[in-house]
Amino acid sequence: MTQSVAVSFEPTVELTLALRVNTDSEHAATIAARLLESFEDTVGVTLTARTVRTGQVVELAGRSGESAPPLRIEPDSRRVLLRGEVLEFTRLEFDLLLFLSRNPDRVFDRITLMERVWGLSGGNVRTVDVHVRKIRGKLEPVLTPIATVRGVGYRFDGAGQVLIAD
Repeated sequence: MTQSVAVSFEPTVELTLALRVNTDSEHAATIAARLLESFEDTVGVTLTARTVRTGQVVELAGRSGESAPPLRIEPDSRRVLLRGEVLEFTRLEFDLLLFLSRNPDRVFDRITLMERVWGLSGGNVRTVDVHVRKIRGKLEPVLTPIATVRGVGYRFDGAGQVLIAD
């Protein structure tokens, strides 16, 4: 005995919306995330948001219920924002965080970090430990993106939690 099953597919339509809001770069991600959340709640659909800045497209949010990553690093202005709040970082802390976040899921030993991040050859490698501890202190408890790999060095595990606004 054969059974036939009727399957109907509804065509999907992609709708692209453009919204231009003039604001400073510090608040752009927060505004975009709030607009997305509000729109998704009202319409009940999944959205993808992008912001265009100086001709460059930067992904801000994905599926429904998600918002912009909690950590935003702005290399040009050397700012770090955690949930929209500007954090104070020293030059060395900023450079280390930026380097690790640009190289996620790779383990770097202390000597390599000193050479590649700060251009130092030699010196006390425990300096890296101090800077990692200070970075963690500023990001925790919201984020814990830097993992210690015992006997080796450090790895950035927070790729999905950071937006680097290059």
